[in-house]
Amino acid sequence: MPDRHVEAAWDHAALDGAARDAPALDGGALGDPGYADPLVLARALEELPHGVLVHEGRDHRVVGANRAARTFLGDRPGILGRPLREVFPEIAGQNLLGRLDRVLVTGEPFAAREWRIEVDGHVDGDDRLVDFDIVPLHDAVGSVSGVAMQFRDVTAAVRHRRSLEADTAELRERYEAAQDVVLTLQRSLLPDGIPVLPGLRIAAHYLVAGAEQAAGGDWFEAVALDGTAAVMVGDVVGHGSAAAAVMAQLRAVLVEFLLDGDDLDTVLARLDAFAGRVPGARGATVCVALVRPDGAVRYVCAGHPPPLVVSIDGAARYLPAPGGGPLGVAGPAATVGTAVLAPGDLLLCYSDGLVERPSQDLTVGMTELAEVASAAMRRGPASTMSADATDRVAELTVERMTRQGYHDDVTVLALRLTGRVVPDFATEIPAEPRRLSTLRRDLEAWLTELGVGDADIASIEIAVVEAATNSVEHAYPDGGGTVRVEGQLDGQGRICMTISDRGTWRNAPADPGHRGRGLLMMRGCMDTVEIDDTADGTTLLLDRRLRREPVVSPATVAGGSATPRPSAMSVTLTTTAEPRIALGGPIDLSTADDLRRELWSASRGGALPLVVDLGAVTHLGSAGIQVLYDFVEDMTADGRALRFVVPPGSPARHAIVLSDLDRIVAVTEV
Repeated sequence: MPDRHVEAAWDHAALDGAARDAPALDGGALGDPGYADPLVLARALEELPHGVLVHEGRDHRVVGANRAARTFLGDRPGILGRPLREVFPEIAGQNLLGRLDRVLVTGEPFAAREWRIEVDGHVDGDDRLVDFDIVPLHDAVGSVSGVAMQFRDVTAAVRHRRSLEADTAELRERYEAAQDVVLTLQRSLLPDGIPVLPGLRIAAHYLVAGAEQAAGGDWFEAVALDGTAAVMVGDVVGHGSAAAAVMAQLRAVLVEFLLDGDDLDTVLARLDAFAGRVPGARGATVCVALVRPDGAVRYVCAGHPPPLVVSIDGAARYLPAPGGGPLGVAGPAATVGTAVLAPGDLLLCYSDGLVERPSQDLTVGMTELAEVASAAMRRGPASTMSADATDRVAELTVERMTRQGYHDDVTVLALRLTGRVVPDFATEIPAEPRRLSTLRRDLEAWLTELGVGDADIASIEIAVVEAATNSVEHAYPDGGGTVRVEGQLDGQGRICMTISDRGTWRNAPADPGHRGRGLLMMRGCMDTVEIDDTADGTTLLLDRRLRREPVVSPATVAGGSATPRPSAMSVTLTTTAEPRIALGGPIDLSTADDLRRELWSASRGGALPLVVDLGAVTHLGSAGIQVLYDFVEDMTADGRALRFVVPPGSPARHAIVLSDLDRIVAVTEV
């Protein structure tokens, strides 16, 4: 009798068929000792540590699933005899069913490594990475009757490997040697950022084509036109420096034409004439879409694929191609199309490199793109990517559509109508140092909700908290009073902050100390700093143009979600041959005295050399900078060795460079 576990895992008809069709190991007859026993094979497959799924027919009816496969799928009941789409409904939109169909039709095996698959209810999380092989199964006459899939869950190994790679200098050196020069060139020719606008969210991903990572001719841009977002994607014929130079010219003049205020028909006519005069620009394609906060869209496609619209429920549709050939060639002029986006809808502009494949009709790639984008919109946030739907769709679309490689540059520009305008920021706090941490947390939450990038958040936090610190310290000598902070994101993508008090500031001393450094840091963090000092109080006006950095690189899986910032300063001491103090959390007016005390304690009153690790510091204000200045001067005067560890891109690094502290003390990355 067959083992009951094996019976549950394998279809009896399939086993009987295998018994009839399987060849003898030594050429003997069925039942001979040398003949393969299908039940023995089934038992062996049941014990394998890798998952095995066997399907029959065009609907991929499941006829076999070993223990590892059943565990991976969450031990779903009654999987035998049912189509794979019913057993595993979340497979739709993951670009996997098409691979199974292709093996069944062509009889050619297919293999993939580290393929991201979502499995609802998996014990270790829905987001899994697997290695798998799909092979055809043949019947007695040699026809393909089904497919078998062998797979291995490599999520833990991949995450471990990536964690190790991220921490090694060797990885950084390899990456820089292979790609940095080209990526730096590409970034210099592409926009430095994309705007942050009320009611809209925009994300951009760009992959450089070819094994040599040669600079290419794809380009994108997003600009604010008084509340309207203009998003555009273009493609210049060819690769290399010549194509990159042409695409930079087309991008620049198109933006200039749009900023002139011309209508879209006129803008395209001017761009077409320009392309006809520039060597290398003839035949270039472009898609431009103007999106208003109310969802009204005007768009043109000059020889370019039309935009894809994905609704909040995942329904995907391509906008009608309005007509028009490539730029700079004789042919019909591009016409303007119109559409309306509903709240939550996402508009996806892309280059043809995303959907074109050798020996494959373009419609196949466009169908795959619609399926992939739809699935990415429907799925919820995962620990390995952004919680925002715009970033998620852009990332997953690029990742999944380029899994089998890509032969041309790939550009994706996603714009989503959020359906909600975040209210302006307004708060009033008592003029007390301990209230600054509350202000900082509330401000960060508001900026995050707006979709502001990390670099902009860090700069705005420094400037606003410094301005509020000045009011706390100087506006109310007799105590009491409040500080009011207001903020607004305007239609041009600029953040405008107002910090005001109703007190009277005392005159600055001859040596202003960190008060003077605070103003210097504000000016370094914001585009404009204005001070209005009257008898009724002091008001500081700060503004900064917001830009989110596009992703310009080879495809990667994003890291996990951000760790919440600590609300209090932390201190960790390590006593070795080189004493070390690691600081974390916010360092501002409320924690400056604690910082001074901890530094002198760690150095035994300046008697010992010291390493000060600022890598985990989330905010470094001018009060903390003043303490560090004083400590550096005292340690230097006594001839004691002192070194600061400040990783690139960290909040502390930004503040230290702004204050010139790195000019008087050794600063290293590790």
